[in-house]
Amino acid sequence: MYPILLDLGPVKIGSYGVLLATAFLTAFLLINWQFKKNECDVELAWDLHFMAIFGGMIGSRLLFIFENFSEFLKDPMAMIFSTTGFSVLGGYVLAIALCVGRVYLAGQPFFRIADIYVPGMAVGYAIGRLGCIAAGDGCYGIPCKQPWAMSFPNGLVSTLSSKNPMLVSLWVKLFPGEPVPADIPVHPTPLYESISSFLLLAVLLAPFWKPGSGRRFAFFLVWFGISRFLVESIRLNPFIYWGLSSSQVLSAAFVMIGILLFLRAGYLERRTAKELK
Repeated sequence: MYPILLDLGPVKIGSYGVLLATAFLTAFLLINWQFKKNECDVELAWDLHFMAIFGGMIGSRLLFIFENFSEFLKDPMAMIFSTTGFSVLGGYVLAIALCVGRVYLAGQPFFRIADIYVPGMAVGYAIGRLGCIAAGDGCYGIPCKQPWAMSFPNGLVSTLSSKNPMLVSLWVKLFPGEPVPADIPVHPTPLYESISSFLLLAVLLAPFWKPGSGRRFAFFLVWFGISRFLVESIRLNPFIYWGLSSSQVLSAAFVMIGILLFLRAGYLERRTAKELK
């Protein structure tokens, strides 16, 4: 892992920051192309980009604080200004809320804009999760012995057993009688999410989608929600609601909203077809 790419004394350039910037830039370029392709106002796209950055950064930090509130109370300022500690679903929720308001003020049909925007959300998330892997920012999975398991001894948050008693405890429970390695291999959950998001991007860019019905947006919500829900089951997160993490609860909500949007689109099409008869 390479959490710091360039160290110039007081100035440090981290791999997470570089890949996060790459994620935003790639997403914005893709979205702008989609806006032009569908003859939408690119200035509106830039306003939505700002909402996405602001909502994404603030919302993801707020959800992380909520999930780790006891730690936050011990040292609030350290957690607020830490370079690690983001729960991306919180960022999506706040960013979407802000973008809904901006689209409404612009007088544009929300679902058409949402359909156009979601491929950028997919590619941004895919690249951003690679930043988590490169930096070793602590959003790891549980210990495992699969061939693709990874360890992060030099990450921003180390998985060395001497520094992470939670991983030691999990290793002992999962593999009783096995010696605890000095460098515990874990599920590389950010990599799983990145692969899933790149696959999602490929589907979203398929030519059969027609922006406007909300189906592409709905498909994004369902795929992303299921993917994140499954990954959360093998991540080192606190489970606080009915045996679920807060991200799993939000993921389930994403899936349900997506299904409802699919049903809505089908209902509107059937109603339109009847009216034309």
